Amino acid sequence: MRAVGVRSVALSDDVFTDHFPGNPVLPGVYLVEGLAQTAGLLLWESSHHAKIAVMVSIDRARFTSFARPGDSVRLEVDIDSYDEKIARIRGVAAVDERQVAAVALTFSLQEPETVIAPIFLPYFAQAADVWLGRYPVGNDKTAKHD
Repeated sequence: MRAVGVRSVALSDDVFTDHFPGNPVLPGVYLVEGLAQTAGLLLWESSHHAKIAVMVSIDRARFTSFARPGDSVRLEVDIDSYDEKIARIRGVAAVDERQVAAVALTFSLQEPETVIAPIFLPYFAQAADVWLGRYPVGNDKTAKHD
């Protein structure tokens, strides 16, 4: 299975105050974080909302180019292996056709109630739906807005 996210890089992002003045470059940790969040949503959907992914390792991270203000970074993740407890993900971040980062991520798959207080689970599910482009329309909380 595969998921794709997009991260638009803006000069107004706070990180560019210090990284680097006169030569703004998106830090690699932001690329890994974007890939991890995309993978987390892929695993949430793949488990039919039964598991929450908790990242346990980052392996083979490679940064091959830069993402700069004005770039749209395509965050593409694929499931390498998946079982009841562990998932391994390959991720690639690219600007246009130029790869800027690649990483292997490992996630522990947890029951939602062990990671998020039960009172907050509906809010997590709603946030995941919004991230996935499923916006509430009227009383239908699962409708996709086109």
